[in-house]
Amino acid sequence: MAEDAAAPAAHSLAMQRALARAAATGGWLATPELPWDYRGPCHVPHEAFGDAGRGRPALESLRRVVAASPDAVACQDDARTLTFHELWRATARLATLLRGSKVRGPVGILLPNGVLYPVAVLACLAAGRIAVLLDASYPEARNAELIRLTGVRLMLAAAGMRDTASACGLPFLAAEVALTEAGDPFPPPSGWMGQDMPAFVVCTSGSTGRPKAVVYSQRGLLHQAGGLIDALHLSARDRFLFVTSGATIAGLWTMFALLSGCALRLVALDDVGLQGLRAALRGPPVTVLRGGPSLFRLLARLPDAPSLLATLRVLRSTGEPLLHADVEALRAVLPPACLIVNGYGATELSGTAWVARPGDAQDTVRVAAGFLDPGTEAKIVDADGNPCPPGEVGELWLRARHAALGEWQDGRLVPGRLEPDLSDPSLRIYRSGDLARLAPDGAFVVLGRKDRMVKVKGWRVEPAEVETVLRGSPEVAGAAVIAREAGGRAVLVAFVVPVAGIAPGGLQERLRARLAAALPEAMRPARILLIEALPLLPGGKRDDAALARLLEG
Repeated sequence: MAEDAAAPAAHSLAMQRALARAAATGGWLATPELPWDYRGPCHVPHEAFGDAGRGRPALESLRRVVAASPDAVACQDDARTLTFHELWRATARLATLLRGSKVRGPVGILLPNGVLYPVAVLACLAAGRIAVLLDASYPEARNAELIRLTGVRLMLAAAGMRDTASACGLPFLAAEVALTEAGDPFPPPSGWMGQDMPAFVVCTSGSTGRPKAVVYSQRGLLHQAGGLIDALHLSARDRFLFVTSGATIAGLWTMFALLSGCALRLVALDDVGLQGLRAALRGPPVTVLRGGPSLFRLLARLPDAPSLLATLRVLRSTGEPLLHADVEALRAVLPPACLIVNGYGATELSGTAWVARPGDAQDTVRVAAGFLDPGTEAKIVDADGNPCPPGEVGELWLRARHAALGEWQDGRLVPGRLEPDLSDPSLRIYRSGDLARLAPDGAFVVLGRKDRMVKVKGWRVEPAEVETVLRGSPEVAGAAVIAREAGGRAVLVAFVVPVAGIAPGGLQERLRARLAAALPEAMRPARILLIEALPLLPGGKRDDAALARLLEG
């Protein structure tokens, strides 16, 4: 239901107070009075994870869930199901082997998105070993590069990936050994990973041409995971399906949703495809689905989408901008009470969240990034680093105490893109590189990367707006628009995925006519290329670099 326009929303009042304080805080805005579940599923019963959960070791929280619900399902993939008791026992087995290894240094976890991934992550915590999260769907050369970058000394991987470890000259431990009936005692808390020590290394694309290896402490991770639990009111009544790779920060946070007692349904989308995802949705009822808008657009077009999504109470969007057009398409197939939750953040820290409601009008194309997560502060700055007034576009900066610790380079922790705040060393600043503005109601609107906003023939063009027009065609299943330089000027190139079963003959001409009827000349792509599918990164984001390579081929 739309909010009452006559009464200012709580986030608007909070942002007014934040703006009034900004002069004394160097322009930084914070809304500590807004709870995690503001605008969320407040009607759903929930035991808050809260500060207590964020302050104790993850394994202690898991122990409490195991004691309360040992036979409840903890995690499930296409091949295996583990109860919480079985998850605890498997973690103990693997942690015992890791503790007994004479090889010191980071442990590389190379697994598909299945039940063994959370087992491996928890085992590293129990063994006090730094975990480097890798993705089995990456090309072998990419994983070898990440292994060298992070200084992995021991590979914990699926048995079939022994060759990757051998090629890197590393000792190998098969993750499947966790499922053997060994009965190892759980390692004592004295050997667990400390709350503030480097615990997890998440590798992501870097702007310098080499990957970034972002480092999290357990405390920082629990702040993010606890926020997810409290924002969505996760509990033992939930089955949380996610297709995001466990090697991404979104995947890592989601794995720790187990601490709420909910069940995880893990899908390795690269292996099973859309049909495998459909099969997972047809199984035991799923209440929460996390993925990217590109995936949701495909789901919304399926003829059986209403039945597949009938049990959802939350759809959590992550990885790329969520558009109003996406929400409209999803509303047609989702249960009426299902919340569509948009999120914005970076690998380095969480940022904002927003529950999409009818009547939202902060931006004509995008759903608002929303209000600040508790513990996160932000400001929008101009080219000189000065705070922008509300409504003006600038770069979004974020800072928090529970951000990533920094980056892992040459076997040690360095600040990387996270700058210490000179006014308070406990705060770390992240310059996002994204353009944003404050809407009149105080919500943040993220407009995209500074390097993606382009000027064509003097017009400032937002590719997302062109994509929305293309996706509005009933013949189009997906669309992406990127800018390229030609003859010293910027031109737009559109990549279009035709709907399955539709003959593509004449499609480009029909789309040009559609664009001409809706957009000024400067916003119309110079080229329209038809492709089978949009390339995606493991975290669900669209892979624009792969699209650019298609033009070079």
